Amino acid sequence: MKRFFLMLLLSAFAMSGCKEKAPGEVAVLLFNSITLGNADDVKENIYFSDLAEYEVFCQYLDMALDSDRFKTRTAGYNADYKVVSEQIDGDVAYVELSGYTVLKQMTRFNVRLVKVDGAWKVDGDQSVIHGTKPMAQ
Repeated sequence: MKRFFLMLLLSAFAMSGCKEKAPGEVAVLLFNSITLGNADDVKENIYFSDLAEYEVFCQYLDMALDSDRFKTRTAGYNADYKVVSEQIDGDVAYVELSGYTVLKQMTRFNVRLVKVDGAWKVDGDQSVIHGTKPMAQ
């Protein structure tokens, strides 16, 4: 009987760790990871249909995050992006995020995501940011 409950508990724990992230969660994670310089989270949560384009993106991301200019501009900066709205249509989602730019201006922008192998990824094939506009304060 103890074995049964232990197996049940382990199964529940394993399943809870596999919960799919919502598109908004993925978009927030990716953009906050950029500002924090966490390349691994960015690379894990973006999708390019062409592997060569993904590899070029990763090279540029690594160079940018390693640059002194990036480190200087983002020192003490935390964008803290938030989901304004989320719309899911099958395997495509659109998320509107708001947050502060490195210049401390509030901004809103749209992010397109696609479902790849059951997980939401920011669509690198499309413009990730479809447009930015300062928010009225």
